Amino acid sequence: MALNTKTTLSDSVVDLMNQAVIISGNSYNKIDAYATIRQDDMANSIAFTVFSRMTKATTPLADGTQPTSSTMSDTKVTLTMDEYGSVITSTSLANIATAGKADLASAELIGVNLGETTDALGLAVLEAGTNTITPTTAGTLASDDLRTAYTELATAGIAKFPDGRYVAFVNPAQISDIKGDYISIAQGTSIEEATSGMVGFLEGFTLVEDSNVTAGEVVCFGMNALGKAVALAPEFRTSDGTDALQREVNMGWYGVLKYGVIDQNALRVITGA
Repeated sequence: MALNTKTTLSDSVVDLMNQAVIISGNSYNKIDAYATIRQDDMANSIAFTVFSRMTKATTPLADGTQPTSSTMSDTKVTLTMDEYGSVITSTSLANIATAGKADLASAELIGVNLGETTDALGLAVLEAGTNTITPTTAGTLASDDLRTAYTELATAGIAKFPDGRYVAFVNPAQISDIKGDYISIAQGTSIEEATSGMVGFLEGFTLVEDSNVTAGEVVCFGMNALGKAVALAPEFRTSDGTDALQREVNMGWYGVLKYGVIDQNALRVITGA
């Protein structure tokens, strides 16, 4: 992350705060691990292309006869990026009263806000998906509902993630509905699993618990369902406050980006669970 050095903070403190923002931000953004991310620093929009599959060539080729050539077809989804950011103003008195801990605490809060904000942005576009599934029992998530989502995705030929599974983002309330059904991930299995929200596996899905998912909804998807366009990756920034004695420091994050659904076929939303 690039740093704005016009600040009353020392370079060493800024470096520490920058690291705190990065660590906190990565911990609270769970969706980016499953997004197709493209960055172009010189553009305000980025096009994602989804190519249609070719027809299965099940007819034997006749000797001396050329196969019929297919024309490539594709669908483009263009994401026009927006500015996002948030700021905290820290004061000299607060930092003195906390023996220098107020600034670092602010950095952690900024990182959490960055992660939670971008995570919520990504999940919001997924929840608006057009392919919905009604649960077997209204108000309750069941294994059968996930099995239906898996069957639809697999039948459509949607690619799985590298671990061989699709992913389902689930609100904590719905995770409790299936608590006894899924294979739990042992605590401390890996740093990635400990910080990613992954709780287990069920019906061909990696289950990710995320409070940014609307209660009653479950977002199930495969590769290339979610796109993220980035012109400026979110970065930590600081600037002097408005106080004449420089007793204030503004700290925050700023980025230019956009989330969007690239392929609706790769997405299923269980609603009303």
